[in-house]
Amino acid sequence: MEFTVPDAVLSETSKCPKNFACLSSTSLTDPEFCRIKLSDGRNVLFLQSETHPACPYCLSFGFGKVCACPTRYAIYTNFKK
Repeated sequence: MEFTVPDAVLSETSKCPKNFACLSSTSLTDPEFCRIKLSDGRNVLFLQSETHPACPYCLSFGFGKVCACPTRYAIYTNFKK
């Protein structure tokens, strides 16, 4: 299964270091795929893991990490993955 995300969202994700690997459902089993704990409903995703590979969209927040990637947010909100 491939995740479909609007082109406008993809163009907002201009710093993707993995060439949009998250658009493939096989990425769900990839340990580097951002596992989401919860969403604030405003384009920020709180990650389950406190450690994460280098990504310009992964930011420290208190003792945890958040993902601010537009593409990852679209996948989460549309597919709950």
